[in-house]
Amino acid sequence: MKKWITIISIVSILALLGACGNDDNTEKEKVDKTTTDTTAKKAKSTPKETNETAETEKNETADKAATTDSNETKTTAPEENKKANAPTNSNKTEAPKSTTPKEAFSLSTSGFKISNVQPVLGGEVTTTYLSSSKSFQKDFESLTLSINQYKVEHVVGANKEVSTSNPESYLANKNGYVVTLDISIKNRATTDKMYKADQISLLGASKSVGGSLDNFVPSSFHLSGSSADPYNFSAGKTARGLLTFTMDEETYNNISKNSQIGVPDPSRFDASSTKNSSQDNIIAPFPIK
Repeated sequence: MKKWITIISIVSILALLGACGNDDNTEKEKVDKTTTDTTAKKAKSTPKETNETAETEKNETADKAATTDSNETKTTAPEENKKANAPTNSNKTEAPKSTTPKEAFSLSTSGFKISNVQPVLGGEVTTTYLSSSKSFQKDFESLTLSINQYKVEHVVGANKEVSTSNPESYLANKNGYVVTLDISIKNRATTDKMYKADQISLLGASKSVGGSLDNFVPSSFHLSGSSADPYNFSAGKTARGLLTFTMDEETYNNISKNSQIGVPDPSRFDASSTKNSSQDNIIAPFPIK
């Protein structure tokens, strides 16, 4: 009996050891399986993670490159503009800058100040007296004569050659004065009328000077009644132009002390007029100094 109890105990111990061995194997298998699954899972996930990492690095690299390019662009653009605007040394000769052309003579207030005497005589020509407003007006029987403006120019050291056949040569190589009148003549009649404006004169104490429609007068500013006859003024029309007086310094000094203007009546030039030709002749003060 005791023997059987011993055998049963040994069998029980062996059975218990076998169970423990199986549990150990089972646990080992579970651990191995877990390790295998984890390793497989890690192996499976590694390419994705690697790709994500690579993609992230790629994006970061691209962003960095874009930022660098942007900064370089911002930095370079002003430099390029600065270089573009910077003056360059060149052997080319620059064209001379255009200058505003000098104002030409005209009957405007400013244009009238331009000298027509200096280009002809040369030397030094200065304006010593200027009247820019209407200084004389007379209504005759059929004509109205107005002096719109006038000036006095002093010529010193005239040095240009002027043909002796030209009346303007009177002041060549000498000092003197030229008085220029801007005159309008209006014919209020219904028929043409004759008037000789060059018979207007400047009067002094003992000297006088007759006028000229040509001396120092540009062709476009001639006082002319019509193209056929400069003395014939068309009915209902107004003509405007220049009348000049040329004198040496002695004559000017004599006249300027008490200067007057003598304006003949139009009836003097009208053969059909029955008026006394001297009835309306005008002598009026006319300062030139």
